Amino acid sequence: MRICSGAGCLRAVPDDVRFCEECKPKPSGAHDDIREHTTGYTEELDDLRKATRWQNVRALAASKFPVCARCQEALTEIIDHIVPAPVATRQVRDSGRFPYDRYAGYYLMSNLQGLCRPCHAAKTREDKQHLGEWPDVLAVHDAQPKKVWKS
Repeated sequence: MRICSGAGCLRAVPDDVRFCEECKPKPSGAHDDIREHTTGYTEELDDLRKATRWQNVRALAASKFPVCARCQEALTEIIDHIVPAPVATRQVRDSGRFPYDRYAGYYLMSNLQGLCRPCHAAKTREDKQHLGEWPDVLAVHDAQPKKVWKS
């Protein structure tokens, strides 16, 4: 017999079992970890996070935002969506502005910021408690200066 691996749990479990019934992790799709906050993070968006396109955008954002946007002291460790990704994606999709890119809102550079881990954890807690409407990501996108190409 051994002690359950659950946080603070002292129940005895067989040697070949890691968690007791109460501490056993929920099956995939039913977990309530940091990804599943009130904004509706989904497996579909999790697949986007693993895609090559996001890795390229993330690398560009990390070079553009090398210092944490909140504390202005630590180096960027995480590229964060200012307006949560599911909300931004839905806003852009509902606008009809990018009809050929279903996930354009996920990749808007104007909705990204660099954060250190402690600041990212604090922002995620704030996002979970958010009430009301989120800022319009397209309004912020439109307000940013655009690159002018000269021929």
